[in-house]
Amino acid sequence: MTETAKKTTARKPARRATAIDETLKAVQDRAAKITSTLPLVGGRTPHLADYAERYEAWLAYNVRRAEMGVEGTDGHLLEQAFAALSAGTDDARRARLLTVAAYAVQAARALDERSDSE
Repeated sequence: MTETAKKTTARKPARRATAIDETLKAVQDRAAKITSTLPLVGGRTPHLADYAERYEAWLAYNVRRAEMGVEGTDGHLLEQAFAALSAGTDDARRARLLTVAAYAVQAARALDERSDSE
């Protein structure tokens, strides 16, 4: 009688969540706690023109910062936030808000990486 060897495949170790996965999970957890009934722009009379002016100002700041080699995530985050708040359509607002989220996630990742290296 011959024995047949059972074929076994080695199991891959469980994939460790990457830093981006962990950051996005934290964002999801926080977003779940924010009520969806809040309007994007609050107040009795939203000052969309004020937001547009602030967007233009941050755009100009970021151009100057880039020319001087000292730009930072803060400027781009604020530029995009004011662009989202002053955008004319929901599609444009959504696109800008996703850019704001991307900058925020990248900034959180950079902080995590900095604390890991310390």
